[in-house]
Amino acid sequence: MWRGLAVIGVLAAGCLAGCGGDGRLVIGVRPGQPGLVARMPDGHFGGFDVEVAHYVARALGYRDDQIVYTADTAHADLVVGVTGPERSRPVAGPYLVTSTDVLVRADDLSITRPRDLARKRVCVTRESAGPLVARFGARWRQFFLAEANLPAACAPLLARGGTDAIVADAPVLAGLSAQYPGRFRFSGRPLSTEEYGIATSTAALRDQVNDALRRMFEDGSWKRAVIDQLGVLATRYTTPPSLKW
Repeated sequence: MWRGLAVIGVLAAGCLAGCGGDGRLVIGVRPGQPGLVARMPDGHFGGFDVEVAHYVARALGYRDDQIVYTADTAHADLVVGVTGPERSRPVAGPYLVTSTDVLVRADDLSITRPRDLARKRVCVTRESAGPLVARFGARWRQFFLAEANLPAACAPLLARGGTDAIVADAPVLAGLSAQYPGRFRFSGRPLSTEEYGIATSTAALRDQVNDALRRMFEDGSWKRAVIDQLGVLATRYTTPPSLKW
């Protein structure tokens, strides 16, 4: 599954001439993931993935004006927020190890563990629906599941009582909660672990991106990005993950 992504200047000197074919870097962008990637009022992107991408960009030598964004991830030079090394493209990272969690209304105490969702209305993206359907069945999907194009579309439903819970990755849920101060809370245990990496076009570029991530971990920039962008979750991510891809 592709997670929220964006970048502001990326790549190694060895790729400057080849990645975009004309000195540009093409980056897959998927907005609508509060906490990870969201479009700001001025039209730029903000969020943790963007902070990571910006650092990698500076480390690898691209200027901001050499970066092109696209929603077509299949034809992007880099894709930030891919969840694992199983894809056909070389993946650097992980730069974040997080979890899939449940967000509910603050005054709803009826959901405290995953199995409590068996009789609750749940809003998820299509990509996140699979594990829940596998757990609760097709009939549950028919009567209790609402699918949205983006997690951000679930928040108004939860706020007005149109659904009982949102299931998404913890940083996204934290971003949604920040948009509705005091109205939502995390509930129960995480459903699964997620590892975010950066998909690249070549193995050599993957190694260069890993070098940039390692530098970000070591100089404190990663921790500052966690504090600035992930808010209430900062205490969960006290140390960077180990690079393994």
